[in-house]
Amino acid sequence: MWTKKILEWTEGKRAYLSVVFTWQLPEAYARCVWYREQGYEVIAGGPAVALMPHVLCQVSTNHLEIPCLQKHNPDATRYSTGCVNKCSFCAVWRTEGELKEKRGDPKPIVCDNNAFALRTKHFDYMIDTLKPVPEVDFNQGLDCRLMNAHHVERLQELNIKYIRFSWDYIEEEAQVMDAIKRVREAGYPKDKIRIYVLYNHDDTPEDATYRLKTLYKMHIVANPMRFQPLDTLVRDSYVSPNWDRRELKRFTRYWNRSNWLGGINYAEFKG
Repeated sequence: MWTKKILEWTEGKRAYLSVVFTWQLPEAYARCVWYREQGYEVIAGGPAVALMPHVLCQVSTNHLEIPCLQKHNPDATRYSTGCVNKCSFCAVWRTEGELKEKRGDPKPIVCDNNAFALRTKHFDYMIDTLKPVPEVDFNQGLDCRLMNAHHVERLQELNIKYIRFSWDYIEEEAQVMDAIKRVREAGYPKDKIRIYVLYNHDDTPEDATYRLKTLYKMHIVANPMRFQPLDTLVRDSYVSPNWDRRELKRFTRYWNRSNWLGGINYAEFKG
């Protein structure tokens, strides 16, 4: 279970904060002040601090190199950090840099940013160590543009809970459909496939609706992901120039509930 909040813990007279999202930084600032008033040395880190170190620099030491992924979720693991891509909407390459392979602790929730970018030898090492693990979930999304036959063959050796891909741009449709086709042919049912769908970025409402409707008609579960700027201090405050604030709110509410709305058409949804 993910904490979904700022992760805090103390060791002696040191207080540690791990901050994932930039909109948590104002709260993190207040927590740092509170800990300092109690006499703690405060050490803060995490993706949000790496992106906006100036926010906490006066109230904490902005370094947190202690591995804390499993403090966020004890079932989580990683076999690499960083990524080979430099997507404009993504913080990974900015905060973690180039792809670096590492030894992983076999756990069911695999949080690698780009597992298909691993060297074949390291990808095979990951699969081999995960074989005894029940219900493996590739939580961060697998890059369908890099998937090959070897990847598909080796994935079949695991007890998979979910295989996750992403569909960030409409131009990637052919690659996404091919990835779905491949894993379906490998024996994975539709209910094991999840697709992250980015919206409110460089897309339009029509573009995003097309991607989500396409997956809905295929009975593939989509996870709509609203774009948040990498320097936002207020969640859901950004509205892309291609979107309208009211329509964006309605769109978000509908597609986040579409799996249990009983087939209500978007045009009929009042929000």
